[in-house]
Amino acid sequence: MSAFNPNSRQLTPQEWQAIASDSIEDNSSQYFIIGGIVLGLFAASATGFPPTGLLIAGWGFYSAWQRTKQANRNEVAINNYKCVAHILEGDNFLDFRHQVGDAEVLRQIQWATEREYKLSNDALDFIEIREDTTSGVSSRPISHLPAPPASIPSPAITQTQALTATSYYTPPSRQEFDVMGEMVGKAIKNQLIVGIQGAGKGIVISNALAAVQKYHPNRKIFVIDPKGKAEESGYWEGRADYLERAKIIEMEPHEVVAWVKGCFDLYMKVPGECLLFLDEGTAVASSFKSTRGAMAWLKNKIAHFVSLGDGDGRNFWMAVQNGDTSDLGISGGMRSQLNPYVIINPAQMSAYESVINLELLPKDKKPTSEAIKEIAKRSPVGRALFHGAINEWLPMPQMENYSGFDRDSRTFINPAKNQTELLIQKLQQSNKNSLDSFILEDLGITGDKKERMRQGILEAIALHNRNDLLQKFTS
Repeated sequence: MSAFNPNSRQLTPQEWQAIASDSIEDNSSQYFIIGGIVLGLFAASATGFPPTGLLIAGWGFYSAWQRTKQANRNEVAINNYKCVAHILEGDNFLDFRHQVGDAEVLRQIQWATEREYKLSNDALDFIEIREDTTSGVSSRPISHLPAPPASIPSPAITQTQALTATSYYTPPSRQEFDVMGEMVGKAIKNQLIVGIQGAGKGIVISNALAAVQKYHPNRKIFVIDPKGKAEESGYWEGRADYLERAKIIEMEPHEVVAWVKGCFDLYMKVPGECLLFLDEGTAVASSFKSTRGAMAWLKNKIAHFVSLGDGDGRNFWMAVQNGDTSDLGISGGMRSQLNPYVIINPAQMSAYESVINLELLPKDKKPTSEAIKEIAKRSPVGRALFHGAINEWLPMPQMENYSGFDRDSRTFINPAKNQTELLIQKLQQSNKNSLDSFILEDLGITGDKKERMRQGILEAIALHNRNDLLQKFTS
């Protein structure tokens, strides 16, 4: 009896990823640089022509740069797509092939080939063998491997081993991952959304608020919008239960401070569970810093919302231009209580450089700029998104643009109907037969505003010459 077992090496997907990652860390770039310099000096002295040495040294630097760039791309393939077959070599490649089967190996290598990743020599040999076998021509000996199993084999289980569910590479798609479901579906957490102007914060936040309404219909939403831009109204309308807006860019710092304090007071009076979202936290903080004694008050309020509100269903979200939130009192332990969501547009990579220099992201979640660009390339909107709930970088999916305004092209996607047209539409659809019941029940307006709304409706009906609606509500 023999103890020989060629299938004894059975590893988890994470172990194969670690092996693949280790194999690309040593890309010999330093030797190309050193070799280029040495050869350049030798050539220059031998030929007596210095430019020859510069050309050879330049080749060394260029080769090293290419190798480093390829290594960065492979890290993306390993960490984001769990694809390793095109990287493994020697015994590692053979053992991986034994464990997962030729069909899985071929699938991974084909995926890597389509995206122009460099293949290892073993991966190239594997492809050539498959092509030769498919065409009926054998140009080289083929290793005798067991036939690919119908399913991926798992390591043998003994009484001391636990059953491990093993899954292998499948390129993720937008349909397979619910960005908003993972963000708020199970529970609402305190969130910090980071992105410079035009990155797409409004789209992400408005979709997140819509998801809050979907998964937590009893949770109220209180939005503080310090920009007050007309083209961004659609982000909040229909998603915010309470909306406070102002154009703080046109206000004095002390006026901004008074307005924000008033907004916080209104929020504290809302009964029950309520999510507070503060947009443009960086700009708000600037006004508070310019007002004597105000910054301490703001820091204390934010600390209160972040630290004490979660248990009562009163979560705090804030959007900022950059990840440096120390001015707002969010640092160290308090930052750990906020899930970070970072949006990067490759056209604005300086924003990413500022993010990775902070403690906002885990140390192992700060890929190179090239890796971020690769992730953004796979996004239909050209953005990379760090998802704080799962601690991963993802290609940002296409999301509903509730504002109807495309920030990239600076154009309206579908020009929104003006408020008068929307009011006329509501009047047409209503089954009420009096303006009082329409205002009270359909619009939910009571008190002093009721009479002003009545006057506004009558003016809208006259403006559009809709005497039929006037008859409908006076019959």
